[in-house]
Formats: sequence, structure tokens, C-alpha cells
Amino acid sequence: MTTIRIEESPTVLKESWVTRAKKLSTTLISDGLENLSVMTADIKPSNPNSILVGAAVTIDLPVGDNLALHEAMYASEPGHVMVVTSNGSTDRAVTGELMVAAAQALQLNGYVIDGLIRDAGTLATSDFPVFSKGSIPSGPKKDGPGSINTPIKCGGLHVNPGDFIMGDADGVIVIPVDQVEEALTRAEKKAEYEVKRLEDIAAGNIRPKWLKQK
Repeated sequence: MTTIRIEESPTVLKESWVTRAKKLSTTLISDGLENLSVMTADIKPSNPNSILVGAAVTIDLPVGDNLALHEAMYASEPGHVMVVTSNGSTDRAVTGELMVAAAQALQLNGYVIDGLIRDAGTLATSDFPVFSKGSIPSGPKKDGPGSINTPIKCGGLHVNPGDFIMGDADGVIVIPVDQVEEALTRAEKKAEYEVKRLEDIAAGNIRPKWLKQK
């Protein structure tokens, strides 16, 4: 019998954090982080207009199999993001149009997949955020095993259940929950600076003040 290891589901993010983050960007938040917490550049959105924010539900899949991802979706709550490692699978997708439709109906906040998807054309216009390494036609097996809500490595980063996940056109960042408030506050200050800098440029003050004259 196939065994899927399922640990306790993490708490969803504060709604105020989600609202604040969606007014920012991964670049603004990344600039304020003391430690680089950015996934590798090969994990990109299917739809570049996607903005993903939520608490990580971590899923560790066997190569070419997605049974644990199915289980995770139905063990999760609205506001969770499915963060998946497919352990280097290169010949099978682990999600596609049907699973995305189900995840959206469950009010999940998106997928981040260190692996492949399919139905790329449909997902390119979907308003449900899907981040992955690319697409392939072949579908997954559903034999298991796998684990849910255990620490994983995704996009070159260690991800723990409940971590703050944000993705947009530039990529995906991961922040431990105890660092989110400070990260958002720093990003908001950086956003204010950038607005002022753009105003200066428009007014003809092009050279930044921090760049010394030679």
C-alpha cells in the first residue's frame, strides 16, 4: 500500500501581509532582505502577470509521480501555496489544467514547482499563479509515495511549511514567517524611495545622489 506522509498543515498568512505584499514586488522585497532568499532563475510564471502570495505547503514527490500533490491540495486551506519538488524529474509533468482548475476552486493561492507542468498554452492565460521550470506533454504517474509539510528544497532554497512565498514576473522569494513584517516594512520604504527617484528623473535630476562625481 502506498504511504503518503502528511504532517500538520501550516497557518495561512495574515491577510494584511498578503494585501501589503501585492502592492509591492519581489524586487522591492528582495532588496530589503539581509539574506538572499530567491529561487533559481529557471522557475518562472506561466503567466507573467501572475502575482502569487501565500503560506507554503511543501510537497516532496517521487520522480515522475504526483499522488502526494493531489493529497496535499485536499489537505490544505484557502491561502496556501503548493510548493513542490519533483526531485529532478525531466520527462513528466506534475500538474496541468485540470489540477489548476481544482486548486482554484479550492481557493488555494498557487503552485511553485521545481519541475515541469503541461497545458502550458492554457496556463499562460490563467489567472491562477503557476510557477515552474517549463512544460512537457507527458503526464505523471499516481503511485506515490511522497511527503507533505516536511522541509524540502525547491528552486535552490530550503523551504519550510508555512514560509512566506511570493512570486511575480521576476521570480519567487521565500521568507521565514518571523521575518515577514520587517521585510515588508523595508520594502515599503524602498518603494517610497523609488517613487521619489522616478520623480527626480522626470524632473531632469537624472544622476543619483549616491553616485559620486568624478
